[in-house]
Amino acid sequence: MESGMTKRDELDGKMTSMRKLAVVLIALGEFVDGYDLLIIASALIMLKPAFNLTASMTGLLGSIAFIGATVGLVIFGDLTDRLGRRWVYTFNLGFFVIFSLLSAFITNVTELFVLRFLIGVAIGADISASMALLAEISPSSKRGALSGALPQIFWTIGAMASQIVAIFLYMKFGNEAWRWMFGVSVLPAFLLLIGRSFLPESPRWLILKGRTEEAIQAFDRLGLPGEALVQSYSNIKEEKKASYLDLFRPPYTRQAILAFVIVGFSPLFAGASSVVGPYVFRYVGALSPIASLLSGTMIWIGGLIGAIIAFFTVDKIGRIPSTIIACLGSFLCSVMLAYSINIPLIFVTTFIVLAVFTWFGASSFWLFPTELLPTHLRGRAQGFGNGIARLVVAATAVLVTYGTAHFGFKTTIIALGSTAIPICLYALTCTQFEAKNKDLEEVSLDTNSYVNEKKISRN
Repeated sequence: MESGMTKRDELDGKMTSMRKLAVVLIALGEFVDGYDLLIIASALIMLKPAFNLTASMTGLLGSIAFIGATVGLVIFGDLTDRLGRRWVYTFNLGFFVIFSLLSAFITNVTELFVLRFLIGVAIGADISASMALLAEISPSSKRGALSGALPQIFWTIGAMASQIVAIFLYMKFGNEAWRWMFGVSVLPAFLLLIGRSFLPESPRWLILKGRTEEAIQAFDRLGLPGEALVQSYSNIKEEKKASYLDLFRPPYTRQAILAFVIVGFSPLFAGASSVVGPYVFRYVGALSPIASLLSGTMIWIGGLIGAIIAFFTVDKIGRIPSTIIACLGSFLCSVMLAYSINIPLIFVTTFIVLAVFTWFGASSFWLFPTELLPTHLRGRAQGFGNGIARLVVAATAVLVTYGTAHFGFKTTIIALGSTAIPICLYALTCTQFEAKNKDLEEVSLDTNSYVNEKKISRN
């Protein structure tokens, strides 16, 4: 077994130009995600007076695309494993373009809610397919950087772009700028749709389905030795049927729970820096609209720094240690935020540092579902885990706005930040599931031999 794995690593370790392009085009889906799901944070500043939104409506409008993403993740997570990664990650972008364009022409809140929900469904579909594919086409030694940190880098760039675009459009169009903010997202999504149309299906998924000739061609298109690699994957465990219930059945039970707890509930202590940053600066920090948007942009600079740090460290220090560092740092930042409300410089700076820890951690959080569950369940794992996360993000947006209005910002942010502690302690008990530098089949129990060896010991 060891010699086979070493041979595969040698065959599969080269980063060819086509492989690099494929990784970038798949990860760029998170640019669209970051731009669109965060543009609402800026648009809320204009939508609140335009439609006389209450605090509860503001929070719900900030959350509705995340709720849609949950639906998309769950539905298309299953379809990703049944029909393939390529079908889903191209299909969803077409719908995203249509819904984004329509959202720029809404005339009432109901229409906006419906379209933001549908956009969320399209984004959720992309996450389930693209995250699975990234893990499956990345070499073991760089998998954390390429399938964990790189999507977060593009996510933060997309979020940062949304803030920059929002500032420019607000200065040009004033309170009507929100229409342009929604419509602009069509362009990068359309270009990405064209680029992805040239990419192959996941070779690992094709092997699982017994389509070996297509798998060889897919490896060849990535610039890798197709026939040799297909032979090295000959012991991948094939499943005739699968469902979401299989995520919780042996031998995957414990690692599935770990993945879903970490990726699903981490937004409780990190959501304030992503969804409602400009809103908090405007209505808690009492900054002007432009100052709020500028401060929101600084959040994403912090997030970008955190993701870049993770890009160079996650494959060295590992996923579990990165998670612990992120949890502890986020908790300390939450406490600092609670006691710096009346000191704008410290308040904004702490928010930025919170973003550093948030996206440093997210670069590991998102790896758990795709690394710890096997090929035939990988789309479902990402769908279920990130589906929980999107619901939690949606709830956090409501909790921050509602909690601040009724209980005060200090109480709200400390309560949310404190949720990092039990997640940190739980991660400390699961170090045996560290995936650093391990073959994807080994860590996910994706072969018959691994399943037979680990079925009892892990459960």
